[in-house]
Amino acid sequence: MTMLNKLQQDDDGTRSASWPNDNGHQGNRMSLETATLLAACLSGFLFQVDLTALAAALPDIGHDLGAASARAAWVIDVYSLALIFCLPIAGSLADRYGRVQMFTWGAWLFGLASLLCACVNTLEVLLTFRTLQGIAGACITSTSSALLAGAYEGPRRARAFGLWGTIVGASMVAGPPLGSFLTGTIGWRWIFWINLPLCAVLIFLALYRIGSGLDQQLSSAKVDWLGAGLLAITSATLAFMLLEAPALGGVASAAFLTGLAASGIALLLFVWVEHRHPNPALDLKLFGSRQFIAMCLVPIAGSIGFWSLLVYIPQLARGPLGLSPLEAGWLLVALTLPMMALPRYGAALTTRIPSRSFFCGGLALIGMADLALGAISGANAGSDKLAMTVAALLVSGAGCAVINTQITAAAVSAVPSDRAATASAICVTMRQIGFSFGIALLGSALQLSSNGDYRATFIVAGASTLALTTIIYWLMGGKQAA
Repeated sequence: MTMLNKLQQDDDGTRSASWPNDNGHQGNRMSLETATLLAACLSGFLFQVDLTALAAALPDIGHDLGAASARAAWVIDVYSLALIFCLPIAGSLADRYGRVQMFTWGAWLFGLASLLCACVNTLEVLLTFRTLQGIAGACITSTSSALLAGAYEGPRRARAFGLWGTIVGASMVAGPPLGSFLTGTIGWRWIFWINLPLCAVLIFLALYRIGSGLDQQLSSAKVDWLGAGLLAITSATLAFMLLEAPALGGVASAAFLTGLAASGIALLLFVWVEHRHPNPALDLKLFGSRQFIAMCLVPIAGSIGFWSLLVYIPQLARGPLGLSPLEAGWLLVALTLPMMALPRYGAALTTRIPSRSFFCGGLALIGMADLALGAISGANAGSDKLAMTVAALLVSGAGCAVINTQITAAAVSAVPSDRAATASAICVTMRQIGFSFGIALLGSALQLSSNGDYRATFIVAGASTLALTTIIYWLMGGKQAA
């Protein structure tokens, strides 16, 4: 019996009870559960494949649209910046207007943005529509897990989330070769075209199979638009300063320092607003715990050291390594494959070793693998160089895979139980902030390096990750980390 078949039965093996649908008729609860599970899995697949497949195609996108490698990185970064703005408020909007309705809006917008992305002729227009995709992605991501939690109860919920996590992990592995295959055969625009039928299925499931059965109680809490906007401005300004540093005259130029000051002012305003808002986008009171601060730094460090490599590994592969688009995609699989194979071992390790050693050990693996990539990228070309690159990517992926799925659980355990949802949302937002900052930081290192190679890029990634690991190790010291 498959996991899906098991999820269609109650714990005692009987079929589920009926559930009212939009028209007031009695529908089968099994249909609601199955539709919700399919919608969550498909949206997770769509979200991850669209990211990893597009990362594999960045060199071709930059070439076709006349953009340099560092500028092409904006295709990923603007998506992340849109998530930073929308994720803190998407949950509040879903609670106010309905999770199913928010999920449907997100699917519609994601499909429309994908259609527009497939038709662009300039990088600037593509960035505009990628921002729309990020907004839609936040709507889908923030509601899919909530819908899944509402449709299942007890042990059935754990099995549903287990299947959902497996699909998401598999999509990360499938994304790079899929993106490379499409790019090398029918063109990178098809990465966006294939989103359209997937979004259509999501809309059908939401409207005609899930309905409003999971939106029984709606909230009237005030949405913190200003706080979310200031957080996005802070991140976007900092990312822009880093990625465009050479064009601005370097990191010591007046333009760069002015932008850095503007980012700092926006951050101070954000803190001021959050302390006064009744329903803040990020509840800063939770940061009174050293353990929680540490668990917010862990996804930032992991994003800089691991997730940002999704942008620059394809460029390394297509450039200095001289690989074809498909070969570059398979090289990315070395980075993402551990994300599907190793998370269950991470869950087992959390019960055997202290959290301080667990998280810092995983981050240390990522940082050291990045430093190894820096050393390898400066070596002479040859088959040994490719083999060593694959080995370093596998080590980096292993370090992230072991700790990645445990970060949110550890963050939630560091706060009172009634703030668990808020802590989880903050943790996800920090991951996106780290991803956006990491892409910009590594892009700046690539542009400012004297010989234009990738050695400085990977060394900066490794050094930044290990520096944050040291801070995390200190924060998690003492009785809290026992």
